[in-house]
Amino acid sequence: MQLLRTFYDLIRKLDNFLGMAAMAFIVLLACANVFMRYVMGSPWGWVEEVTVFIFVWLTMLGASAVIHVEGHCSIDVMVLRMSPRWRRITSIVSDLIVLVTLALLIWFGIILTIKGQTKLTPILGLPYSYIDASIPVCCSFMFMYYGRMFWNSLRGKGNTTELDVQEESQQ
Repeated sequence: MQLLRTFYDLIRKLDNFLGMAAMAFIVLLACANVFMRYVMGSPWGWVEEVTVFIFVWLTMLGASAVIHVEGHCSIDVMVLRMSPRWRRITSIVSDLIVLVTLALLIWFGIILTIKGQTKLTPILGLPYSYIDASIPVCCSFMFMYYGRMFWNSLRGKGNTTELDVQEESQQ
């Protein structure tokens, strides 16, 4: 179990590090290209292509990081009015739906990545599979994070809302 926890922590740190590195690289690249354009008079033509490439990865890594901290917004008006038992069932079902969706995204992302090997970017001539690979890689991270949330929901250790705490204190 400790090995699994270590692997989980490693992936979480890798996810965060790659996201921060991608953001820093985009900023540095944009600043360097502004310098090249206005000071040197000859901007790099490939910067936009690389920036878009990295931005796609950054978006997917960001979505993964937000899932890890359970930061995506949700409308839970109905769920908060349910009993704790039904809230737990709702959480389990919704986590299961997300896991199935992520599994499909991983599967079709792999297919897209394989098919993207023949299509090349216009300036650098890189295969689109390098861009498309962000889908199965980052969705695998998301799957792992949601898998943990699902496991916690099954064990009854999911997130407790303020309403849960109030109801438990009244009993």
